[in-house]
Amino acid sequence: MSWWNAISTCWPPGQDGCVVWWDAWAAIGTIGATAAAVALGLAPMLARRQHAKAVARIANIRLGIQLLHLGASCELARNARTASDHNAARINAEHCDSKPFAELIPYFDVMPAELSNALGLCIADIETMHSLFGKVTFRAAGSGAPNADLSGLLDQVNATMWKARAALNRYLGASDKDVQPAIANMATSLLHLAQLAEATPAWDEDFMRLKILGRRP
Repeated sequence: MSWWNAISTCWPPGQDGCVVWWDAWAAIGTIGATAAAVALGLAPMLARRQHAKAVARIANIRLGIQLLHLGASCELARNARTASDHNAARINAEHCDSKPFAELIPYFDVMPAELSNALGLCIADIETMHSLFGKVTFRAAGSGAPNADLSGLLDQVNATMWKARAALNRYLGASDKDVQPAIANMATSLLHLAQLAEATPAWDEDFMRLKILGRRP
C-alpha cells in the first residue's frame, strides 16, 4: 500500500463513499509542525556556531602574527650576550599587543569557554609583560646584558599564546603550520640589528624603536 493510501484510499474525498482518514492527516500535520519547530530552534544555534567560528578565525590570525615577533624575541633573549641583544629582544616583543584580542571580548560569549579563557590569559600575560617593560631602562651599548630574567618573562607569555593557538586550531580543525623557520629568520635579523647597535653607541632607544617597531615612543 502506498503512503497516499495510508492517508486516503480514494480520490476525491467526499464523493462515491470516499472517506478521508483524518487521524492520518492529523499525524502528518503534527510531524510537519514538529519539523518546523526543530528547524526554527536550530537556526539560532547554527548562527551562533558560525559566529563563533568567524571570531575564532580572526583571533587565530592575530595570534599567529604576534607569535612570530614574540618567538624571535624569545630566541634572542635566551642567548643575549650584550646590552643591545637585551634591548632589541625587549623592544621587538612590544609587537605583542593585547588590544587586538581585547577588541574580541564582546564576542567571547559566543565562543566555547576554553577559547575565551585562553584568549583572556593572553590578554592578561601581555598586559603584565608591558607593565614590567615600563620598569626596565634602556641599556647603553657596551654596558653588558642585565641580570633581569627577560628570557623567562618572554617564554611565559609565549607559552600562554601557544596554548591559545593550539586550542583555536583544535576548534577550527586547522593544522598547526610550522612557523619555526620564520621565527628563526626573524631572530637572525634581530640579532644582526643588535650587533649593529652594539657597534654604534650613538643609537639611542628612540632610534632602535624606530628601527624595530617603525615608530618612536
